Amino acid sequence: MDLPFETGESGGEEGGTLASTVLVVDDEPVVLDICARLLERESDLVVLVAESAEEALPLLREQRIDVLVTDKNLPGMGGVELVAQARGLQPSLEALMITAYASSESVIAAFAAGASDYILKPFDDLRVLRAKVRAALERRTAGSRVREQAREVAREASALLSAGQDAPEPAHEALEVELRAYEESSRAVQQGTVGVVGSADALSALTEAGFEVLELAPYAPELERVDVVVVETGDPQWRTLAERLQSRPPDVLLLASPQADLGDLLEAITLRMDLVGFGSSQGASVLPEKVRMLLLRRGVQRALDRLAAALTAFRQSIRARSA
Repeated sequence: MDLPFETGESGGEEGGTLASTVLVVDDEPVVLDICARLLERESDLVVLVAESAEEALPLLREQRIDVLVTDKNLPGMGGVELVAQARGLQPSLEALMITAYASSESVIAAFAAGASDYILKPFDDLRVLRAKVRAALERRTAGSRVREQAREVAREASALLSAGQDAPEPAHEALEVELRAYEESSRAVQQGTVGVVGSADALSALTEAGFEVLELAPYAPELERVDVVVVETGDPQWRTLAERLQSRPPDVLLLASPQADLGDLLEAITLRMDLVGFGSSQGASVLPEKVRMLLLRRGVQRALDRLAAALTAFRQSIRARSA
């Protein structure tokens, strides 16, 4: 059974059974075109575009939006105000801010309005946008407490700054350092370790693509310490392994071998597994890119957690100075 295809990753509130909707707002047509073309490649995403906040608001009132991606500087209503209004209309919506330069003040304002991440333009690597939208969908589905706490911290810090209080210069510098580190992490598209179970072809393809790869047995303890696990349906223990790793840290990627039957595929869907066909040259080329995206997404999430911690430290320094 040859499966030279790639299924979409799960997103949205129904565990991937429904398409997720992304609204991109930017007054530059070329940016809208690039974002739309890139995201529309994802089979489970519906992409809407608007050239202004005023054009976006009716869409936000009329239909469910899972992720809002908006430029910070828009004609008329700005991106920060749009995020605030969007979150008022749809509290579970995730928002990403596009900005040409991220300063501590602009990031605090964006987070305070309800954004949970930002993207620098021009886009050096378009995969970053896809990875950040995917990470946002996961946060929306999971209802991440860490991200909501970061927004609360930013709101309080913004209120303190507006009231005339400020953090000492070292705190500003520390936050700026963390912002630069976060931006650098978004460019590190291939950091992390991949464990491969039951597929010599996958091991070879990933090694040739430059990944750090370990060939592991189905019950190797290292499986819980790698970033991504790749397992093929040809391995007789793939179901047991997938179930065991579902609640563990690694992302699990399932390869559909040429001998995979319909039962394998249905079970993979039931387990909400990320599935990649691997019985042709096309499937072999898809695998490295899929793993690269998973590693990038994980790196973005870890860096965003560190940025949230830096925002908390910044807020605490304002409190300490005003005490």
